[in-house]
Amino acid sequence: ASLAAEKGKWYTRDGGGAWTLEVDDDAMMIEGSKEVLRFALDPKAVEVAESIVSKGEVDTDEAKRYDGQRAEAASEAFGRLVLRSSAARSKRLVDMGNQVAARLAWTLRNVQPSADLEAAKNLAADSIESLKKKCAEDSSDEQEAKEASGIDNISKEYPLVPCCLTLNMTAAAQTGEEPTSALTSLSGVAPSLANRTLSEAYMQSCGGSDAASAAEPATPDLYESTLDMYLSSVVSTCGAANNAPNDAQQKRAATVAAASLPQQLAMLPALGPSSLEITSSLCDIAEITKKAAEAAKKSSDKTLAASASIHAAKAAAEKRATQALFALRDAAYQRSSSQSRRSAVDCAVGIASGRLPASPAVEGNALKLVMNVLYVKSADIADCVVAAATEELERTAKYARDNYDRIQKANEEAKQEDDTADAHTNPFKPCSDEEKEAMDKMRKPVVLFMALCVRRPDIIKALFEKGSKEKADALAKTITVNMSKLSKAAVTKHGAAKVALQVADMVDESETELFLSFLDNLVQKSNKTPPKQDLIDACHTIQEKRVGEDGKKDMRYIIPVLSGMTRDELNTKMPDFVAADDDIFKKAQRRMSERLMKHALVFRDDPGKGESLYGMTLCEQLVFLHQLDFAAVGLPQKRYLKSIETCLEEDKMFSDRVLMAALDHISGTFLTNQTKLPLAYMRTIILTCSKHESLHSWICHVLLPRLVEGKIYEDKRQWEGWMRCARMLENTGEGVSSLSAIDSLPEEQKMIYRSKNPPK
Repeated sequence: ASLAAEKGKWYTRDGGGAWTLEVDDDAMMIEGSKEVLRFALDPKAVEVAESIVSKGEVDTDEAKRYDGQRAEAASEAFGRLVLRSSAARSKRLVDMGNQVAARLAWTLRNVQPSADLEAAKNLAADSIESLKKKCAEDSSDEQEAKEASGIDNISKEYPLVPCCLTLNMTAAAQTGEEPTSALTSLSGVAPSLANRTLSEAYMQSCGGSDAASAAEPATPDLYESTLDMYLSSVVSTCGAANNAPNDAQQKRAATVAAASLPQQLAMLPALGPSSLEITSSLCDIAEITKKAAEAAKKSSDKTLAASASIHAAKAAAEKRATQALFALRDAAYQRSSSQSRRSAVDCAVGIASGRLPASPAVEGNALKLVMNVLYVKSADIADCVVAAATEELERTAKYARDNYDRIQKANEEAKQEDDTADAHTNPFKPCSDEEKEAMDKMRKPVVLFMALCVRRPDIIKALFEKGSKEKADALAKTITVNMSKLSKAAVTKHGAAKVALQVADMVDESETELFLSFLDNLVQKSNKTPPKQDLIDACHTIQEKRVGEDGKKDMRYIIPVLSGMTRDELNTKMPDFVAADDDIFKKAQRRMSERLMKHALVFRDDPGKGESLYGMTLCEQLVFLHQLDFAAVGLPQKRYLKSIETCLEEDKMFSDRVLMAALDHISGTFLTNQTKLPLAYMRTIILTCSKHESLHSWICHVLLPRLVEGKIYEDKRQWEGWMRCARMLENTGEGVSSLSAIDSLPEEQKMIYRSKNPPK
């Protein structure tokens, strides 16, 4: 052996060239001697090595040649060890080779991988760059930059380590190896080379590895950085398979990497938050999902094969994402560290709430994992789930507040562009594209938190509190839009009356609007299922408990159950609704009649003793409103008349046919001398003439003559109204005239009319 370049390398013959064989002639003469042959390192190589160690530097040509050949020898020897041990049939031999290789990978510094490990080296380089890029994008603090620096240092100082982490994946891609079943017991699974490498890193992080020099301190971040590197290589492999759906090798590598992930993570000594978040990124398959959707739209024969390939890739990607969810589940179940369990739950909740990127199908699976698996496992994990969901809701509230000004500006611009917007449009509908985008983003965390509220009604308080914050209007609207889901599920699980009283005791005055929406949705909208009496009693109890500072009852608390009250009871409450503001009055009217819309034009007859009529038709509302003695109940006349005008303005609800039915019923009872005409009756007819031309003919030919028949002229005030109405319709120019009604007047009244309204 020689260090001269022209005489070859000193470690030829698999390292045998570095040794010399010495024969002891004297020992040969002694019978039974075992020291006849002795092996020793080549003196020149030893001399150069000692020179390098003593001087601490490589200064001569021979030293440089020796140092280069040393690194090359170590690289080739390492490659032979890894490849031969991986090909062994004995599991014990494979595991022993993995242990030795892992120890060497953390011992041999600055030794580059051999050509046999080129594929593993390239995959490791790609995953490291991807991980460094992610750290750079998320570098909101010094910790992220520190992690990126640690990963870079490991890959440069220990180049063999990244290869050990990725070798199993590249080997599977080349050999077509099938992954082991995910259901296999861990006791029957030999730790892989990547697993042994990570275990060695953990030992060094703890300062307990023989490979680490006693003079070197423990490096706690070493294990976490190495684990992040391994998981990033898994994600990178799966991403490459998604991008190349026709590449069989990439698909095999991704399948092996993802299928073995839950087992490999289960055997690791520790899992950190960053590692679990990287694992969660396997669920980010939006790109391949989008490609599959686009391919499904194309139906030509040329694209059938490509479409089938993309759909197969999408299905494979979803399976790999499911493996990531399994890994999060196992971490939450099996880890003794509370931080690891909480981090796993945080990631699962983050996927379900849409914070961590995932396809809709994966988000649905994550939601099932959170609600049906993690939450029910134990009280400790359930608390973690609630805490994580609360944090997601707080992030959502912050997003709503931060984007408040932008959304309001967009809403104003949209309103100006659409001047024809209907005043009756759903108030909870997004007003602009910006608000719609924000509400879509907030919907998932809100729905997730609502699902938890069904399990724990006491946290409904937190939901209403977050949605009632200043400038969180978009969140409040999102909660309101989805409130029916919460209310319906809460009724099924706890009962409407019970949950209504429970939530009422928790919410504050600032959360009243959301609480009223909750109450409103507790009542089923089906015509066949009116509110039960216990819920009606509960709403009255809530109304009694939440009396205002002025001592007045808030009628909003009983509006949801009005359709379940008797007509007589509603009639007694009519003054209170009239006294309230117009918005409350309108809501009450809708609720009273919501189950009676088929009978909107009917005034129902009293069934007699023992039976009651429930709700109040639109016709009945107008009749009872006109018959209301506002002075007796302490209502100002101005407010009373304004309430009737409010009804007439709501022409979609109180249509011309409803008005005709109500006016006809009142005039009919007047004609039979059952009641007097209400004070505001003729005023309503005059307003109707101005608003509904379709009723002019009926008023002229039916209503006015009927009132004459009932001797309306005997009531001075009503007679003045009749004459005014007749004058309005006498010459309409539309072929309709009140002349026939005027002619039906007695001569004395006709003369009075003509004296005040001479013909033109």
